[in-house]
Amino acid sequence: MFTTCTSVNQYLDQREKVGIKPGLDRVIRLLKSVNFYEQSFKGIHVAGTNGKGSTVTYLASCYRACEKQVGTFTSPSLTDRQGMIKMNLEPIDETFYVNYFNQVKPMIDQLDKEQDPPSSFEIMVVIALKYFQDYADVSIIEAGLGGRDDATNVFTPIASVITSIGYDHMHFLGTTLPEIAKQKAGIIKEEVPVIIGDVPDAAKQVIRKEANQNRSPFYFYGESFSVTQAEDEWTYQSMNLKLAFSLKMKGAHQAHNAAVAIKTLFVLNQDHDNVSLGQIKRGIKEAAIKGRFEQISTAPDIIIDGAHNTEAMQVFVDTIKETHDNDKAIQILFAAFEDKPIKQMLEVIRTVTDNIVFTTFNHPRAASIEELTKQAPKDLKIKDTPDWQAFIEKIKAPEQVTYVVGSLDFIGKVRQNIKCKVLQK
Repeated sequence: MFTTCTSVNQYLDQREKVGIKPGLDRVIRLLKSVNFYEQSFKGIHVAGTNGKGSTVTYLASCYRACEKQVGTFTSPSLTDRQGMIKMNLEPIDETFYVNYFNQVKPMIDQLDKEQDPPSSFEIMVVIALKYFQDYADVSIIEAGLGGRDDATNVFTPIASVITSIGYDHMHFLGTTLPEIAKQKAGIIKEEVPVIIGDVPDAAKQVIRKEANQNRSPFYFYGESFSVTQAEDEWTYQSMNLKLAFSLKMKGAHQAHNAAVAIKTLFVLNQDHDNVSLGQIKRGIKEAAIKGRFEQISTAPDIIIDGAHNTEAMQVFVDTIKETHDNDKAIQILFAAFEDKPIKQMLEVIRTVTDNIVFTTFNHPRAASIEELTKQAPKDLKIKDTPDWQAFIEKIKAPEQVTYVVGSLDFIGKVRQNIKCKVLQK
């Protein structure tokens, strides 16, 4: 019997060596062991290469605007494991976390004996789903990897959402957009509506085929709904309906994510709890997510962003172009996981600056400075710092903005470090 969050997390840390394990059988057995009943679970399933976390946040914020109890599961967390599981946008209470872990522990032990050990991620999914079933009015579940074989793909949602399709996790999902789209489209369930963001034509064909096979109504961005901008306000449009809204989060891509969330709510309003236009506008306006083009310091200026693949990096760079004060220089502090398309990410970054500083961080998948240097464009002048904490401490230039990017895990560490420094002051 575990009694503290620390002991549970230490146990799960040790299980990280199990690695990523596609397949659903283990999760299904774990859920049965804690008496999870799918029939009483009301959830939205969100997959996609980029934009998942923001779309989840927009949906959750809108449901909170109508005073629903909202469960959200996202990964990774910028803080600790409990941050993956939230109720009303706050991490799961420690008592609940330990209690639900203890409920599932006997089946974990059984699967271990059968030499089919569940991963830490699978265990977190089970804790989240059971907790949400017991306490949430509606839950929004972000897929971890792909969709079809992802550990979250074990319930029938009230709506499926695919935010985007791009090149990421190709060693698991395939090397072409149609292959990746087929994995993402695996979250589509029979007769359940699916809302799709702005995806390439090659991906559309795959998703449309999957939806038709499941007799699922489908709604593509650019066909069934869209968004336009006029000065500081955005307008969502779908058929005869228009809705003007404003955003706290920066970047045109966030308007796209918001439009996907709005369409999802309008589709669900037909058969489920009604979220009014006013509640949607308020929810979208108030939504904010840590680590998404977030300014964490003003003296000096430091902005963090979790862009961790080529498409996300392009969005990050586009947002710099939209928002950056041209009177200030740009500095990039870059760190990434070794399995990411590092060369392509750096090619995108250099379209706004060559002032790129390589570093690394404490994680088994973190690329070393040497690995980053090997993959850097040959004509890029290499600068590096093995100690990112000391580097950030020395940033003083008022005429410069430092952007920290390349890995969600890394920016989480940077964010926590700077928060601690502020508290100490």
